[in-house]
Amino acid sequence: MSDKITPAKPPVSLKEIRALESELTKKKNPTSEESWHFRNLVAATPEAWTSAIIMMECQRQRLVEKTSKGASSVLILCELDVLKKQFNYEAAPPIERLLIDQILMTHLRVIDAEAHYNASIVNESVSLTVGEYWGHVLSSAQSRYLKAIESLARVQRLTRNTPTLQINIANDSSKQVNLQAEVKP
Repeated sequence: MSDKITPAKPPVSLKEIRALESELTKKKNPTSEESWHFRNLVAATPEAWTSAIIMMECQRQRLVEKTSKGASSVLILCELDVLKKQFNYEAAPPIERLLIDQILMTHLRVIDAEAHYNASIVNESVSLTVGEYWGHVLSSAQSRYLKAIESLARVQRLTRNTPTLQINIANDSSKQVNLQAEVKP
């Protein structure tokens, strides 16, 4: 057995991760090894986690740009900011943040579907088939929106109704240790 201690790899800087991200973005199809390496670096570097979170924000921004222009897109973005604050996004646990992100995306899709549906109803030259199509798109978007809201409400109810967490641990000598703690959302 060797007495040498293998030095731990120094932590990767955010600058290095950005450089690797840029390099992978230039490649149309990075290898699975490159993708795996990048994922591991991001997962091991908490400073890079905000980049992953920003991706959802970018998707929302793209959808807003697709659905509206000018002042209306700014108003929609303001509405999303207000909703995030009302949902207490910054203080929410990770699972709730994921659900809040889903609610915000589905909210945008409902706005888009509503706009297309209204345009198809108001425009008299549109066929009945087109109107029905946008009606189905709107119903589907509304259904997803409600499911996202219900999921968040269910998770919040479950986390708030769990007053204590108990863990039972048994060791080799058949002695059991009980740990109990308050669970605070």
